[in-house]
Amino acid sequence: MNIWKKIHRTGHTDIISFLKEREDYCVNAIARLNSGTINTIWAAYKPGTHKGSSICALLLYGKRFLFPVFNFSFEQTAEFKKHCLPLPFLFPFVLKNDPLHAIQGLAEDLDLLENALKKKGIVSASQYDYELRSFNNSTAKKNQEITVKIPPGLLIRKAEASDLNQLLPLQAGYEKEEVLPKGAEFNPAACCRTVESLITEDLVLTAELKGKLVGKININAKSYNRFQIGGVYVLPEYRSTGIARAMTAALIREYTPFINHFILFVKKTNIPARKVYDKLGFTVIEDYRISYFS
Repeated sequence: MNIWKKIHRTGHTDIISFLKEREDYCVNAIARLNSGTINTIWAAYKPGTHKGSSICALLLYGKRFLFPVFNFSFEQTAEFKKHCLPLPFLFPFVLKNDPLHAIQGLAEDLDLLENALKKKGIVSASQYDYELRSFNNSTAKKNQEITVKIPPGLLIRKAEASDLNQLLPLQAGYEKEEVLPKGAEFNPAACCRTVESLITEDLVLTAELKGKLVGKININAKSYNRFQIGGVYVLPEYRSTGIARAMTAALIREYTPFINHFILFVKKTNIPARKVYDKLGFTVIEDYRISYFS
């Protein structure tokens, strides 16, 4: 028995309630839903129910990205696998007509979903594993303020329109090192649009040393009560000098008047970055994964 139901993306308080309960784990999905780039949603309800509190799984799809959000207390049961893993009716057809580029979410959710997709002949080409980390500044304040020794002469400030040309190579370096899957082609025009949007929306900080931009950091997603930190990049010749740590601390201070809870995910293979976030007090809350299909 398949209990998936395709629903409209707006006006569903049960969907919002379900996502809020799992907000730490799906900031990207919520941000895309709120921006209108999620155009298809499937919801699975526990057998015999169709109420918000009974949702046991969501699949959100848009712009060739798929976000699974499952109910952790229900997903490991035989009931979940029996009723929810048979994929929604016509779901594989949708993906073939609007080719799937990537799935992202908790590793345990992707394990279940990708196994189901394999049965439909849809197999990922590459996978990247991350630590999903959380920082609650209201809790941190009870202990101590974030203090970081800033490298001599370093200026951390908001990016301005005049910084565009210097920011472009930093964003390009970030995308090539941290975002693009193997074999993917870098898109300079898309990179430029990203930087312009970050500057316009006042979401990016720069690290400047003797008039040269040597690093950047930004907010790359917002959900209901979380900001997601991303785009952290320091030029190779300036690494291991405390710049990434100083930028992250500055970004948290910058946005604390608006929100206290920050999320980020870092590649498990990126040991230096993991050490930075350890020192700042970010805690690992789950394993996260992005799987690419094309």
